[in-house]
Amino acid sequence: MSFVSSSDAQSQGISIIHQELSLAPNMSVRDNIFMGREIRGPRGVDFAEEAQQARALMEELEEEIDPLTPVEDLRLGQQQIVEIARALSVNSRILIMDEPTSALSASEVEVLFKVIRDLKARGVAIVYISHHLEEALTITDHAVVLRDGAMTAYAERKDIDLEWIVRHMVGENFDLGSPPTGYAMGEVALAIEEVSVPDASGADLVDRLSLSVRKGEIVCIYGLMGAGRTELLEAVAGRLPLTSGRVLLEGRDVSRLSIGERIREGLVLVPEDRQRDGLVQTMTVGENLSLASIMDFTKGLFTSRARERAVINDGIRQTQVKTSGPGAMIGSLSGGNQQKVVIGKMLATHPRVVLLDEPSRGIDVGAKAEVFRLLAEGARKGLAVVYSTSEVNECLSVAHRILVMRKGRIAAEFGPDVPKERIMAASGEVDLKQQIAQHYGLETCEIASDLHRDDLPLEALGVAGGRVLADELARGPMVLGVSHGRTLLACVGNLPALPVPGLKVVGLMGGLTRSAGINPHEVVNRLAERTKAEATVIPVPFTANSERDREVLMGQRDVASAYALAEGAGLLLVGVGTTVPEAELVTAGMVTPEEMAAIAAAGGVGEMLGHFFDAQGRPVQTEVTRRIVTLSLDRLRGRRILAVAGGGREGVRRQGGAGERLPLGPRHRRAHRPRHRRPDARRGRPPCADRRRDTSLRSRNPWQTWRPAAESAQGSSAATSTSAASSSRDGPSSR
Repeated sequence: MSFVSSSDAQSQGISIIHQELSLAPNMSVRDNIFMGREIRGPRGVDFAEEAQQARALMEELEEEIDPLTPVEDLRLGQQQIVEIARALSVNSRILIMDEPTSALSASEVEVLFKVIRDLKARGVAIVYISHHLEEALTITDHAVVLRDGAMTAYAERKDIDLEWIVRHMVGENFDLGSPPTGYAMGEVALAIEEVSVPDASGADLVDRLSLSVRKGEIVCIYGLMGAGRTELLEAVAGRLPLTSGRVLLEGRDVSRLSIGERIREGLVLVPEDRQRDGLVQTMTVGENLSLASIMDFTKGLFTSRARERAVINDGIRQTQVKTSGPGAMIGSLSGGNQQKVVIGKMLATHPRVVLLDEPSRGIDVGAKAEVFRLLAEGARKGLAVVYSTSEVNECLSVAHRILVMRKGRIAAEFGPDVPKERIMAASGEVDLKQQIAQHYGLETCEIASDLHRDDLPLEALGVAGGRVLADELARGPMVLGVSHGRTLLACVGNLPALPVPGLKVVGLMGGLTRSAGINPHEVVNRLAERTKAEATVIPVPFTANSERDREVLMGQRDVASAYALAEGAGLLLVGVGTTVPEAELVTAGMVTPEEMAAIAAAGGVGEMLGHFFDAQGRPVQTEVTRRIVTLSLDRLRGRRILAVAGGGREGVRRQGGAGERLPLGPRHRRAHRPRHRRPDARRGRPPCADRRRDTSLRSRNPWQTWRPAAESAQGSSAATSTSAASSSRDGPSSR
């Protein structure tokens, strides 16, 4: 079959999502989606129907984009969503996707993958072209590798891995490089001081951000779409205005200079969208390479062709552009070679500082390696380099320092040997269900985010925990064992008030405290009210006066009856806590500050159901823990547990230091990924956490899930369903 035009192919059911956007920027989202295929009504184009269908497509892609918004007002990633929506609006039998995720965040990629699976289920054949290799392995059924226009390999998914792809793509297995060494860095070349950048409404996209870069240093800025990376770099380069702060180039304030003046001073930017902002499509390769440095070989109205040719030839040689010659049109080059032209154009100005926004977007691994080689070579010559990326593997290539941006601020700073999970955790990435579930062996995983809370994010915890609890209750009649604490109250508060026939709710711990104003059994009572369940509580103290008294209390008829009921529970709902001075056990008067300090001194870092554990998940006992009225570990083993945890930044800092987090297993946080760090040897406790996410967890043995595995960067949320027995109760500062 052959086609005379793309319209002819489309009429036969073949559509394509282009790598380089083919949108009309001055037209609305609606008009771009239906351009050339307008929906006709009795009186011409039915704009209302087009808007309705466009809105439905945005909902399918989980994007809140108004169909009437001009495309030029959208971020690059949102424009790519519109490009995808346009292809989906056609009832295609074959859909070609050329780098559809090059500007998308991880959560948007997952949404796209859901759409792809949907299309496959409806019988649509998909050709997925990508340089994101791990991503391609996730979605593909068969893999074809092209190299220099020829197919070098073909195999089914079950027969391939990442090394197989790289080997057939570039002929060898290699990485993207490492931070250049063997030289001394110079003085500060670029200083950004308290810079704020506004959006169209006046709100700050970059919020009082400061950083400095030395001569010979390579700094990577990592963040998700919307984190403010692009806005920061464009403001430093002069493309966007500042509402506050200043930019210093080797000590000189350049904040009021124009783009051209900054280029002449030695501050240049390689923009994110090379097609729109980095190249002139009607010019040749040579003309594009020499454009930024044209004043170096121009006097008055006359240009020195010889000097221009020298600049062009040096640029082609230095960046290793693959082209038929300087006279070739720029559009004839591959994406990787076009990017080299943009970089070469900026290097021809002899800069002191180079800013690169997503320098590897849409180029293959071989071209990426060459781009990062150029950056490393420049750094060795004293160039200060700042590049941004949304691909975590690129952070771990040539950068000496990695800065993570979130919501317009720097959320974390790392060295080149940081695990990538910690980078992703600090960025606030929310699309974690599959990865967290696989990493920790979870049965269920729920995620909710609360980006602006520095204390315990109860709302997000309640949302995530409530979802998991509602699913569990929907299974039918059961005995539900319940602990107590603020996080559990938040979960119960998010449950719908629906009767659950046959449900019995039983308290798992003694609850009388030294504070008359606190009702530890409130969770049991509220849960029983919402579900019309039969409630049983244990009317004894949380701690007995002695071990002997504990045995007496455990033998009382009401207590023994409640625990006999609890032993038949199909699920235990518990909170997870820490041993910081502000833990809810202390603030509620259930444990004294001195008793909690003794537990922490013995290595305790977390608590669940009155059992404390250390950084490796091993039980920790002191004189007070032996007096706590609760089920023994032997009775907890093998039980299904829904554990809820979260924490705030202050508790984190007190707990472990340096803004990292404790090991309450895979829960607490909001939207990052778990990170790993060894315990603080001085304090005998793990680091701290980060900030987001809620997870429900299923594990295999009682203490296994609570090893020092989870960190985030500022308090967060977690709901956890576990078959483990002993864990901890809530985030760093409370339950």
